[in-house]
Amino acid sequence: MSFTPRTYEEIVRDLLTTLTQGTVREKVKVLESGNERISEKLQNRPVRRVSFVEEIRTDEQGKKTKIRYTATDYELFASDGSDNNFDTLRFRKGKQQPELTSILQVNYYPVSTGPTPLTDLNVGSVTRTLMETFARELALSDLSLDYIYKSAYLETATGPSLDKVVALVGVKRLPAGYPTVKVRFSRNAASPGQITIPANTAVVDAKDNRYLTLETLVLEPYESSREVPAAGEKPSTGEVGAGELNRLETLIAGIAEVTNVKESSKRSAAESDDDLRRRAAGALHGVMRGTVNALQYGLLSIPGIKSVNIVEFPNDIAGELRVEVAYSEDTPQVRALVAERIQELRPAGIRVIQGEAVKKPLDVQVDLTLTGKGVASSELAVLKSSVETTLAKYLAELPPGGSARQARMSALILADSRIADATVRLIPQGGEAKDSITLESNEVFDVKTPFIFANINAEEQAAAQAVSSKATFYLPLHLAAGVTEAQALSAIDTALKAYLTGRSSTTPVSVDTMAATIRDDTRYALVRNEATITVEKGDTFIQLSDGQGEYSPVAGETIEKQAVNLDIREGNV
Repeated sequence: MSFTPRTYEEIVRDLLTTLTQGTVREKVKVLESGNERISEKLQNRPVRRVSFVEEIRTDEQGKKTKIRYTATDYELFASDGSDNNFDTLRFRKGKQQPELTSILQVNYYPVSTGPTPLTDLNVGSVTRTLMETFARELALSDLSLDYIYKSAYLETATGPSLDKVVALVGVKRLPAGYPTVKVRFSRNAASPGQITIPANTAVVDAKDNRYLTLETLVLEPYESSREVPAAGEKPSTGEVGAGELNRLETLIAGIAEVTNVKESSKRSAAESDDDLRRRAAGALHGVMRGTVNALQYGLLSIPGIKSVNIVEFPNDIAGELRVEVAYSEDTPQVRALVAERIQELRPAGIRVIQGEAVKKPLDVQVDLTLTGKGVASSELAVLKSSVETTLAKYLAELPPGGSARQARMSALILADSRIADATVRLIPQGGEAKDSITLESNEVFDVKTPFIFANINAEEQAAAQAVSSKATFYLPLHLAAGVTEAQALSAIDTALKAYLTGRSSTTPVSVDTMAATIRDDTRYALVRNEATITVEKGDTFIQLSDGQGEYSPVAGETIEKQAVNLDIREGNV
């Protein structure tokens, strides 16, 4: 049930239409005919004149908006094609158009009407004055009813009315002088996933001053810490200095530390309506019964439950719900508690179909770069096991609809000081390897072990492998009699391979040393003054010629032979 008050102008308009024998606030749907928007047929047809048209448009959030149309936006027409049996509205092209299936409110005058009992409707007349007086009183009554209606709901009640609404769930407005403070909860680095700290979580200091959190706090997987307001258990609760609230009465899994960054202070004014609403909303979860939210929240509060997805009308049958539960601790005791909680909280007369989240098989491939020279072979198995345990826990705890992200997985692995870099690839069953995967609303990961460790390199190895360059040789030759180009190239390739392998910072690459290495007077003669060597390293290159330039490789650098271009000249050696 909902209530929307009418304005004074709306009441006056409808009263005038009624007094003059018109039809008031008839509701018709918007239809489509060809490329035109039309209305359903008006009930009291044929119609002589339309005096008012208003669309009630509802958006995706359920919010209703009123849109007024004038005679320039529409016209009356006869659906049977006649010239005078007008019964439908047709909206003009190029003008304001209503949405399909929206509702129109129409005031109009039928062709056939009875006599008007009161004819003097001019401003100032007795009839008009009495009508406007009545409209004013009716508008004030609607406003009073609207205030009463809103006073019954948490979202709209204010002041004393809100105090009475929240009292139903045991919440009271905090008065002025009440001690308050902000408390920071910090995550344990080894605990991935979402962590929920419920409202009314107790935090105490060494003197047993007890403060309760005022709101539910959710630490998302990428958040290391967050603050939440808290208030003293009683007005007489002692004030605390910075860092003194550092004890949880009940340990919360995944929370490593709790503290107050600043000292507490007493409220200078009573709690505002907005703050009271937000605090009461969290308390409502604990007392509601018979709603989808109550069922979902009640199941999530069971230790060992990771997530809950509820589907209404799962088989297109009214009166059914399907509850899909994802377990972080799957034991007979937890399952029994789930069944008991469903019976306790389910709506009366509703059949609950209990199920489980769909398990998505997942293989994991990990590439590691270890710091320095790496670890001993005896430690490698322990390192791989540690990585496997950390990642498997993170992936297994992801709730339905959650995303396994490369950045988060790499950060978890890099927490181990022995690992310099890591790349994780997720391989769903029958699919391709991906950096990140987002689960559907009813899916959880079924992580397969052991993981695939494709490449494990030490940092120094990787650095050595990363430094390399390429050399291209241009060699003009005179061949000896009976020697082919292929024979000369084969001999030169063998010599250059040995030559490049022996290069270092003390034995640089140069045309002079290269010519001495490949010299073979029995097969060919090098035209030394035209020979060149081009060395490429990354985006740079250097060209060496006879007597000019040399290239010294850095420690660990390898030089590859990219190409040998022979230029055979006429004439024998």
